[in-house]
Amino acid sequence: MKLIKKVTSCIFVAFLSITFLVAPGGFTSKAIAETHTYDGKAPSYNNCDDSGVTKKSLKITNPDGSYATLQLRFSTTCKTAWAKITLSRPAKTDGEATALVVRNTDNKQYGCHNAGGNGEINKGQTSCYTPMVYDLEPRKAKAVGFWPYTRGETDWY
Repeated sequence: MKLIKKVTSCIFVAFLSITFLVAPGGFTSKAIAETHTYDGKAPSYNNCDDSGVTKKSLKITNPDGSYATLQLRFSTTCKTAWAKITLSRPAKTDGEATALVVRNTDNKQYGCHNAGGNGEINKGQTSCYTPMVYDLEPRKAKAVGFWPYTRGETDWY
């Protein structure tokens, strides 16, 4: 009888261990933050912006008829992504518009205001860009843009 209990206990513990290892995130579904060399760096870091291409683009229209172009940029050399937003007219106030880049695997995100970005769009300015996130498969990124009374986001790439 003791042998049967020991064997049953061992099988149960082994089953729980395998379940915990195989289940996504173990018993929790929290994403684990990733840390990559390029995360949070400016697009100009290691000349990543030299191979930058627009992978996703979106037009955000304001109620006054002006618009912003939101882009998800990708470096084919560095395998990184960043967001850029460009207004059709100079900003009328400080902090009028901004953008974020978001990575899907850990929800890491950076805005124009973070180190590595060039700051939110202030009065007289027309664009801003974010720092980069590493974006090699299976990772994906998207750009999110904010402008008074409007918001937009690209699809994942």
